[in-house]
Amino acid sequence: MTVIRLLIFVLLFLPACQQASQKGAMDALEEVPLMYAKGFSLFRGENYHIIEIVQQEGENQLFLVYDSQKEIDFPDIPIDAKIVSGSHKIILSATPQVAHLDYLNAEESLMAFPDLDLITSEKVRKRINDNKVIDLGKGPTWDLEKIIDLQPDWVMVSGFGETSKMVERLKSAKIPVIVNKEYQEKHPLGRAEWIKVTGIFLGKQEEASAVYSKIAANYKAAQERASLVAAEGKPTVLSGSMYKDIWYAPAKDSWGAKIIADAAGKYLFDSMEGTGSLTLNYEFVLDKASQADYWIGAADYATLGSMVAQNPKYSGFEAYKKKNVYTYTLGKGETGGFRYFEEGYLRPDLVLLDMIKILHPEKAVDHQFRYFQKLED
Repeated sequence: MTVIRLLIFVLLFLPACQQASQKGAMDALEEVPLMYAKGFSLFRGENYHIIEIVQQEGENQLFLVYDSQKEIDFPDIPIDAKIVSGSHKIILSATPQVAHLDYLNAEESLMAFPDLDLITSEKVRKRINDNKVIDLGKGPTWDLEKIIDLQPDWVMVSGFGETSKMVERLKSAKIPVIVNKEYQEKHPLGRAEWIKVTGIFLGKQEEASAVYSKIAANYKAAQERASLVAAEGKPTVLSGSMYKDIWYAPAKDSWGAKIIADAAGKYLFDSMEGTGSLTLNYEFVLDKASQADYWIGAADYATLGSMVAQNPKYSGFEAYKKKNVYTYTLGKGETGGFRYFEEGYLRPDLVLLDMIKILHPEKAVDHQFRYFQKLED
């Protein structure tokens, strides 16, 4: 049960005099249904929204986003911050959040970002080249004093690169900090649905819902197309690559594994539980996947030759020998960022179509690759 649902439930058991003071505001509050996302809840009141973002048990964040031009009967509930919708001064921490601005035509809201080289959006890069977006530096340590001097309407962090000390420092400066946990969503359309959160903060909830509805419809249509493939016609898929002595690959319940399954592929690690990355040794992967038909997501290598030059062990896989290796390097930005890591999480429909075109090209004849490309010698 979310905090908001619990408060509504508790209100029913308050004395009548206390109920009356809250009744008007809480009666007007209705939950907005979501399709796949599990990491947040939306509630709509008259001229305002409440966004509840799941954190650790009992520590959910609550934000009240309101229209400052209209009269509002605020519910008396504990919240992290009241934020005026249509924010024009924001700071983001991860490139998937930048894609939301791109699709909502809100790129001018971005004031600063850590490591600008990662951004591929043409609209945002133009602002960067015009010196309208400040670089907060690389790595987990940001220039906090610079952020405080900018006085953004809010800062959105991803929850795994930033330190708790940094977040607390921003909160103590009265800057709302939104902890975005979209990366924990299991379903690709659940992660994409986080554009609705960004849309409400930016005063573009209708636009965000329209974008998401189109993405969801496209994804389901592509999935339906791939579902016609018989079980015996599903090619086997290896994913991931090695860093030092560890092979990292998507776990069974991860975003990437779901995409492979929906594209009618047989992912060879689909029995290994988890939502993040598996950490495997080379011998295990070779035994399990040496005969895989395809190797998809082989890091950011440019050629087959560069792969074995860095790690000769890669040549032991049949997919390498048959040149059925694909990387996510199509759409590399002018400063080294990858479109896949920025736009791909918002557009799982296009990622899925790329995957279908690799595994079952006859099912995606008209689709042009957006993120993946086949490696050559």
